[in-house]
Order: sequence, then structure tokens, then C-alpha cells
Amino acid sequence: MKSLKEKRVQGGAKRDFVRALGVVGLLVLAGCAGTPEFRDEQGDVVEGSIASLERLQIRGRDQGVVIRGRDAQAPVLLWLAGGPGGSEIGWVRTYLGELEEHFVVVHWDQPGVGMSYGAADYVEISVQDYVDDLIDLSAQLKQRFGRKVYVAGHSYGSVLGLLASSQRPDLFAAYFAVAQHVNSLENDLIGYQYLMGRAQSLGKTEIVKRLEDQGPPPYSEQNGDNYIYLFQKLHVYSPRNADTGGEPDFWSMVFPDEYNLVDSINLIRGLLKAVPQVYPRLVPYDMEEMVPELEIPVFFFHGGLDMTCVQDIAYRYFEGLEAPHKEFIWYEDAGHNICYQEPQRFVRDLVERVQWVGQHL
Repeated sequence: MKSLKEKRVQGGAKRDFVRALGVVGLLVLAGCAGTPEFRDEQGDVVEGSIASLERLQIRGRDQGVVIRGRDAQAPVLLWLAGGPGGSEIGWVRTYLGELEEHFVVVHWDQPGVGMSYGAADYVEISVQDYVDDLIDLSAQLKQRFGRKVYVAGHSYGSVLGLLASSQRPDLFAAYFAVAQHVNSLENDLIGYQYLMGRAQSLGKTEIVKRLEDQGPPPYSEQNGDNYIYLFQKLHVYSPRNADTGGEPDFWSMVFPDEYNLVDSINLIRGLLKAVPQVYPRLVPYDMEEMVPELEIPVFFFHGGLDMTCVQDIAYRYFEGLEAPHKEFIWYEDAGHNICYQEPQRFVRDLVERVQWVGQHL
């Protein structure tokens, strides 16, 4: 029969073992992630390439950045993901990997998402806070690489890219608007009306009832979850998705090489928090009033079937926008995610515009 002392020793050993397992589990969850190096046919790292996953101090907060390019001397392209609360590292690497052959592609996890989850308080963060962070990051990139940055903003990222380009044109060589968001009030009401009509025509009574119950936008932060429902159903029932398909794979966004499991969890957490809390703060933003002109070249890439950032509003804004050079590139059969639905054409179009800027300005 074991003595009391022996039992205590055994019990303590079990507790230590369980604690050790817990520590190991946490290390696995938060294990080291990385971004693959560029290698030649012999398996050697390509000389002059860059493949880096970094933690940068951006306005005093630790935020995650991925920098990739086969040639570190190539033009710098800063990609701004949609959202708010989104990350497109996995999508760009999966569908637009060819960009890395032409550019030094920089991905930034915006505060409150993925690798930068701890950098935001969604109760207090403003749209301008995101813009100020973007400006700080862009200034760091310009100083580091010794040249101006090409900035591409997709969806919500287009709000940040446009505002930063307007406020600090000295940092940027050109701005690429990919599904430009212009006006939440008008835009989201059109999306709501489209979805209601689509649901009625398809006999989707549950969707019709939910839309009737929540009413048309705008929605406040107190009922901001209505935006999640509206955008999710627009994603499913937009003309591109309903009739022609071609949407990027969700899981490639959630589990890129650059994420550990905690980062992936924080991507989902960030998205679910940011949309209902931050998106309502976009309601006062009207780009036609706030940014009537730019001092740098601007190129719009827009899907003719986009019901999330409505194409007619984007084109109206484009027509009135003053800029040293501007161009609107239509993707007639694409929806909101044009760059992932027609990736080969998109990369070609983007490379050609950067070459034009380099030759003419």
C-alpha cells in the first residue's frame, strides 16, 4: 500500500505531465510559420530573391507583414485585402502567384486580423486609424526599398488605398482600385434591393423574411451583424456566383503557409468582429466628396457583375475623378472577386499598367 507521501509525489508528477502537455499544445497551436523561399531547378535559393515573414512596429503596434518577390529590385506592390477584418495572403499566393515574378509583393495583416490580431481594439479603432497605419507601413517600405510603392486595394482595401493615396501621394507611384468601394449608403441599398428581388424570384422565403425583418441598410454597430448576413448572401446569389462560379477557395484564405493555427483562428475572429463593428463606420464616407482628385495615376479594375461594390457607382466616380492619368478596365463577366476569377488576365493587365507608369512618369 502506497504511503501518503508517495501518493502526493505521484499526483504532483501527473499534474506536471498535464501541464507539460498543455505547454506543448500551445506551442503547436502557436508554432512557427514561415513563407517558402524561391528556389531554382537545382533546389538552391534564388539569388537576389526575397521571402520574408516579419513583425513590424506600425505606429507603435506589432503587426504581421509578408514580403515576397523573385527579384528584390522589382517594383514594390502593396496588396490591401478586403474586409474589414480580411486577409488575402493565401488567395494572392494561390491565384496570383505570378505577381511575385514581376513585383516585390507585400501583404499586410491589418490591425485586428490574423498575425495582427492583438493590434486593434474594435471598440475604438476608426477607418482613419487603418489609413494612418497604412501610411506608416508605406513610408517604411519606401525607405527600405528606396522607391515609391504601387498600392492595390481590393474591396474594403480600396477605401484605405484611395484615402492613403490622397493624403500621402509622395509615397506612391500609382494606385490600383480593385472593386473600388465608393459609397456605403447607396451601394449597400442597391445590394439589398438586388438580393431581395433575387430571393423572391428563387422562392427563398427564409431570406426574404430575414431581409424584411432587418430592413434595408444602413445598420448601426448595435445591429451590425446584419451586414454579415447581407454580404454573405450577396456572395452566394450574385450573378457571377449564381451563374458562372469561379470563386476563390475559402480554406486557402484561412490556412496559408504563413499562418500558424492561432493566426488562422484570429483571421476568423477578426472578420466576425470587424464587419459588424467597423463597417458601419464607413457610412459617412463618400469618396466622390472626400477624394475628388488624385495626384498619382489611378487604374480601376471592376467586374461588370459586381453587386458588392456596384460597378455603376464605381464608374460614375471614375468619370468625375481628376488624376494625371486614369483608366477603367472592365471585366464584363466577373463579379466582386475579379482578380481571383480571372487571375491570368488580371496579372497581365496589372503588369502592363506598371510598365506604362514606369515609361511615362
